[in-house]
Parts: sequence; C-alpha cells; structure tokens
Amino acid sequence: MTMDQERARQVLETVFARQDVEDACKRRDLGGLIRILTKYGITQGQIAHLTGRPQGRISEYKSGKRIPTAKHTFEAFADGLGMPAHLRRHLGLSSSGGRGGAQVVSDGVQIPTDTFDLQLFAEAIGKRGEPLKRRELLAMVAQLGAQSALAQSEAWEKVAFALSRPSALDEAVVRELEARSAGFHRLEEMLPAHTIFKGLAAHLNEVGTILNGTATDPKDELRRRLIVVAGESSVLAGWIATDLGNVSAARNFYDTAEKASKEANDPAIIACAFGYRSYIPSGRGNHGRARALLATALQHLPRETSPGTTSWLAARHAEESAALGEKEAALRSWADANEAFNIADPEEDRVWTRFLDRDRFDSFQISTYAQIGRLDEAEQVARAVIARLPEVERKRAGIILGDIATAHIVHGSVTEAVKAAREGLAIIRETESGIWLPRFIVLAESLRRWQTQPPVRAFLEELAITKRQFSASPL
Repeated sequence: MTMDQERARQVLETVFARQDVEDACKRRDLGGLIRILTKYGITQGQIAHLTGRPQGRISEYKSGKRIPTAKHTFEAFADGLGMPAHLRRHLGLSSSGGRGGAQVVSDGVQIPTDTFDLQLFAEAIGKRGEPLKRRELLAMVAQLGAQSALAQSEAWEKVAFALSRPSALDEAVVRELEARSAGFHRLEEMLPAHTIFKGLAAHLNEVGTILNGTATDPKDELRRRLIVVAGESSVLAGWIATDLGNVSAARNFYDTAEKASKEANDPAIIACAFGYRSYIPSGRGNHGRARALLATALQHLPRETSPGTTSWLAARHAEESAALGEKEAALRSWADANEAFNIADPEEDRVWTRFLDRDRFDSFQISTYAQIGRLDEAEQVARAVIARLPEVERKRAGIILGDIATAHIVHGSVTEAVKAAREGLAIIRETESGIWLPRFIVLAESLRRWQTQPPVRAFLEELAITKRQFSASPL
C-alpha cells in the first residue's frame, strides 16, 4: 500500500500540471477532477484513502449523482491530494493548507476571506433585505460560522446544479444570485476592497457561466434578471478595482456593466457605471471630466426609474460643479439632488443606493456648500453630522470627516480642520479605503502653509505613512 501511495503521489504531481485539471478546479468540479485522475491511473480507492472520503461518495462525485459544495470537502481533496497553491486558489481555498483565509475584524471574530465562503456569506447577508450594522455583521459571523452551515444550504446546491447544467436555470437560482449580488454591495460598505474582491470575481464568473449556457431570448425574464445581476455585480467590481488602484480593470468591469445594461434594457446600471467612473478623474483633480461623466449618467437615467440613483448622481454633479467654481450650476444640481432624495427610499431602490443614508447625503452638501462659500450652512450641517457619527459605519465616517475638514479649511479654522483630517485619515488606514486617499492629499496641500504647527506636522507625517502603506500593498 505504501508503494502504491508513493506512486500515486508521483502521478498526481504530473497530472496537476495539466490545463484540464486547472479548468476543472476553476469550475470547482470535483467530479471532473476525479474523472481525469482515474484516466491517468489514480483509482477511486486511492482517492478515497488520500481524502478520507468513502469510496461510494467518490463514485457519486465522479458520476455527477452528487455535486459537492461544502468547503470542508474541497479542503479534504486539496489537503489529501497535496494540490499546489494555484489549484487551491481556484477552488476558493487559501494557498496553503489549514484554516487560514480569514480576517480578524473585532474581538477575535473572523470574516471569511476564502472565495467560496465569501460568496455564501454575501448570499446570506443579501437575503436579510435590511441594513446591516457592523456589530450585526460580527454577530452574524459568530452565529453562522460562514463555513459549514451555509455551505450545506439547499439554495447553494441549486446554484451548483445550474453551474453544471446552465439550461436548468430557474427562479430559485436567480433569487440566490440576486441575494448574493446585494450581499456583496452591503459587504463593500464595511470591509476593505481586497477582502471581498476574490469572492466577487468568482461570483461574476459563475453568473457568466450560467448566462453562456442559456439561449438568448428577450422574452426570458429569468435570463434578463440574471443579466441585471451581472451588471450590478460588474459595477461593484469596477468600483473595488478602482479602490485597489487598478484603473484598467475597473474600466473593463464598467464596460461589461454597460453591455449588461443595454441587453437587459436597464438604464440605471449604465448610469451607475458612469457615476462610479466619475471618481477616477475627480481623484486626479480633473473635475471637468468628472462632471461630464455625471452629466452623461443623469442623461441615461429617467428620474422615475431610480430616485436614489438620481439623488446620488445629482449630488455628485453639484459637488464637482462646486469644485469648478460654478456656484449656480452647483446649486441647481443640489436642488435636483434634494428633490430626488426626499422621495427616494435607498433601501428599496437599487443595490448600489443603499449607502445613501442621511449622513452620506449630508456629506455631499458639506462638500458642495463649503466650496461655493456658503460656510455657515456647511458648518451647521457638519455639526449635525458630527453629532451622529457614532452611528455611521467606519468607511462613511472617514469620507464625512474629509468633507468636514475641507469646510473648516475654507472657513479658516485650521485647528478644527486638522483635527477632523487626522481622525478621517486614521479611518482610511483602518478600513484600507485607498480610493479616498486623494481627498486627504488635497487637504494636506491646503494645510501645508501651517506645517510649523505641531498638529499639522503630525497630520503630514501620518499622511506620508498612509501613502507608504497603500503603495506597499501587494494588491
């Protein structure tokens, strides 16, 4: 038996270098993997011995009678067969064996970061259909484990079945994928971009696989809804790629979202894509280009389609107009934003509008009013937001504090400006939200004239550390 297993290991090393094995792992198709292994002389008995799984179960996997989905099953195969790092990653596992792939968030509670678990976790969050506070997120992780309980869900089995037979698309599968897309949008508000990107990319790949296996039919409502899922997930992937500094990848994701928007006849998706795209030139100081993208977004979006999206885009248009020094245009756009916000219900609108609560909306007003000289009103709104900050999620707090710091600088209150700037920068580091770093770089330039003051000097030093942190990131 010992010699048999040694020979099996040698064969496995050779087979694992094959492209068809890599393709099977990308599909998380253990049945296909087993068929390839047996073709090259690895028996079902040897596989069972190495993985610790009953031989009867191995046979069921091979024939397709049973489709494995649980993470511990994939781990058993990867660990038992000695699969190399790149194949482990394709299966959604950490590069090395063990129970890695988790990020400590608070009080020792861990958020799953392996691809497979992230998809399941996002799916569970999306099904809640209600806002999720940070403390609730932690409690949910502790309760569900995001590992075994979710992996055994009947719903996930249906998605796995659709992946193997896309023509079997049904209402249950579409609902699960819709929930997962919504869940990823919620997770983005609370977790660093790099934490969720692998899971989101795998989700998009699976949606694409199912779509490619279905016939194009404008009357097929289930397929149209799945295209919407692809579009909604692609705009989020573009946003996250921007956060990670990969502008080229972001553009590709946005292009995919635009195609989905047109095929599904859902103009809100393309409007969202242009809205997200506007942050790229804005971060570089090209406010004219940013505003042009926002104007295009608003042109694509009938107002009655998504009041939440209209409110966000108009508020951003006001912000960029103010940065260009065009006061009247900024006020007109702000009036449009306020009108839409008053009738919007972001939680019941689109998956990307759920970030737009009162605090985030007010932060746009702070930024806009501060830049057009309405300082007293900007300060008044800022004080109200500051009073509510304990209830704001950490990513949002960093953005709002940056706007408040800007308002204080314009108002000439250096002490208050640097206080808000340092607090906001600390949150940017904590949440690893690199997409907002340019805002603090601009703040630094405005504060540099007072660099002899100890608080300002401390902020400039902290900014330099933060910039090195993001530039040193392997992402």
